[in-house]
Amino acid sequence: MIGAPKTRIDGPLKVTGRAKYALEYAVDRPLYAVSVKSGVNTGTVVSLNAAEVEALPGVVRVIHAVNTIKLQPFPTDGSGGYSTGDGLVPFQDTEIRFIGQDVALVVAETLEQAEYAGSQVKIQYSSESTEADTSAVFEDYISPERMQAETGNMAAARAGAEVTVEQRYVVPSEHHNALEISSCIALWKGDRLTMYDTTQAVTNYQRCTAHVFGLPEENVRIISKFIGGGFGSKGSYWATSMLAPLAAKMVGRPVKLHMSRQDMFTSSGHRPKVYQDLTIAGRRDGTITGIEHVTRSYTNLDATYFEACGNATKMLYGVPNIKVAHTYRKLNVSSPKYLRSPGEANGVYALECALDEFAHEIGMDPVELRLMNYADKHPFDGKPFSLKKLGECYRRGGEQFGWADRNREPGKLVRDGKLIGHGMATTTYPANRGGGACTLILDTEGVLTFQNAIQDIGTGTYTVMGQIIGDEMGIDSDRVRVEIGDSDFPAGTVSGGSKLTASAGSWAIIGVRNFKSKLFDMSVAQAESPHYGLSAEDLTVENGMVKGGGKQEPLGNIVARSGEDTVKYTELSQVAKEHAFSMMGDAPYSFHSFGAVFAEAEVDPDLGVVTIPRMVAVFDVGKIMNAKLAASQFYGGMIWGYGMALLEESKYNEVGRVVNADLAEYHVAVNADIRDMKIDYIDAPDYNFSEHGGRGIGEIGATGTSAAIANAIFNATGKRVRDLPITLDKLL
Repeated sequence: MIGAPKTRIDGPLKVTGRAKYALEYAVDRPLYAVSVKSGVNTGTVVSLNAAEVEALPGVVRVIHAVNTIKLQPFPTDGSGGYSTGDGLVPFQDTEIRFIGQDVALVVAETLEQAEYAGSQVKIQYSSESTEADTSAVFEDYISPERMQAETGNMAAARAGAEVTVEQRYVVPSEHHNALEISSCIALWKGDRLTMYDTTQAVTNYQRCTAHVFGLPEENVRIISKFIGGGFGSKGSYWATSMLAPLAAKMVGRPVKLHMSRQDMFTSSGHRPKVYQDLTIAGRRDGTITGIEHVTRSYTNLDATYFEACGNATKMLYGVPNIKVAHTYRKLNVSSPKYLRSPGEANGVYALECALDEFAHEIGMDPVELRLMNYADKHPFDGKPFSLKKLGECYRRGGEQFGWADRNREPGKLVRDGKLIGHGMATTTYPANRGGGACTLILDTEGVLTFQNAIQDIGTGTYTVMGQIIGDEMGIDSDRVRVEIGDSDFPAGTVSGGSKLTASAGSWAIIGVRNFKSKLFDMSVAQAESPHYGLSAEDLTVENGMVKGGGKQEPLGNIVARSGEDTVKYTELSQVAKEHAFSMMGDAPYSFHSFGAVFAEAEVDPDLGVVTIPRMVAVFDVGKIMNAKLAASQFYGGMIWGYGMALLEESKYNEVGRVVNADLAEYHVAVNADIRDMKIDYIDAPDYNFSEHGGRGIGEIGATGTSAAIANAIFNATGKRVRDLPITLDKLL
């Protein structure tokens, strides 16, 4: 069943409206809360008119720093394993750090009353905003030691190069803009808290909430059955998830917190603007002797996040001299954070455009250049890759795209009055695994229930986990009941970093193997069993039937003979590392996924309008778990890359306010933008990495696509735009 294009089992629930998202759960007599945000980026709150607002119809409470309850801060040294957004706990002081910070929370009987009352809150500050220009990243910087790396001698490589390309590439700030806005419901029963939240990390949210409110983890229940997209915005723990339980505790009733689309531009992270200086040194025969990749960006005042743009540069090509450096400036802005393919999306764009420029400079085919500098092992640690089929991606993608027929001279191919160009790029993303646990329950009908506190971000986890578990158990996936999205189940990992299926699928397989051994031991010990007296090693399960010694019976019979309705098993072998981002650091391999993206660009020479008529991509991501859902993931990632190349940009003014904080002026790709896309993959299992041979696929589609499009536009026009997005004004 692994690999089969099974249609997602939650599809009917979603298209009929029966799938419940965070704000759709019914609770008794709920109140409604709306956050009031700071209008300045520095200073303190001197006063706000809470009493006046509380006198408005329906208003129950205005919560702010003066009247709130005390909450526990997060450790400033990063200890405890809490994955937080900006580390702020709301209303614990009056200090302002950025525009959009939560200053007050209005709680009312209806949403309309809360929204109106929130608009009537008047705040006096001790000072006006200071400069927070996201372009001002070239001074007053910090350089985290862990993000500086060099192998070989880049200075010597530069000095001895026959050809050197040195360019700056700029990627603007971007925001996630998931369809479902971050919101939640909170209700207390004594000292026990239940939250219906929109989260990519149920277990992390439980741990963080318990810490903030000083509760045992078992007293906090997080429920997140369905998520309307996250892309990283709902993986870290933000103030959003503290506001509802805070209000509910203070007013003694359930509270529904409603965030706005505008709130999502300040309250759940963003991709920061980055300036990347790339130097590629080499010989005219195509040998690259050195790469230097310097990233300049910003973080927030508490320095909670750094965009790691140089990570891919450290491993993608077999170059003897590589230098990677990152510097950041602290600004009075909301914290940047993970956004789909964090670091790699920016870094691969710059690296792959620089390689295209190097290839053009020496008159070499871009694919040939990449093959000539192919890496069989990680240039820094010397570890071989666990499995790498990138060369096959180049070959297969080139054939399907027709790369051999590409016109190499920029600006010379015209079709129907439009300039036509072709470009390509390598794509890559690290393969990550985390820990967790699971419970397996088999009933007398042979139905196997899997319980775990992972969550389905919308990519098909319910379906894929059923396929993985059914395949290992020897039963049809329709006989597997997947129960996830609830912190009452054993700990799970985050839906982020392209690691959930590799993680949960692996320890689910380990759990099923151990559970089957337990069941087989039971069967050979049951006097009424047809397998009584046999060795447990002689038994197998096929199509739901236990076979051995020439006899067979339904799997559920083992349970029926036990005298119980079910047999239960909990797998804990990997739970010790449940909060670690990766369990693979001590492995003898370097774990990465790869691919190649080819794009055709069509540019109107009079108007500068860009169309991408077709794209072809081939991916090397290990074994595919579900062909249909994997294609959707690849399509989605590539569409993100399209948006990055041509559309998306969060515009900040000089004090750090996002001035296009809506979907009218922040442009995302829609169906009409996307033309022909062809997806292919190698489908070679990587058992060095995971039990099922698969690696993550959620982000790799995005990392190389923007560069492939940018390179195609150069080939069409002869004009190199290095400042994303590539809009018509930059081409005219």
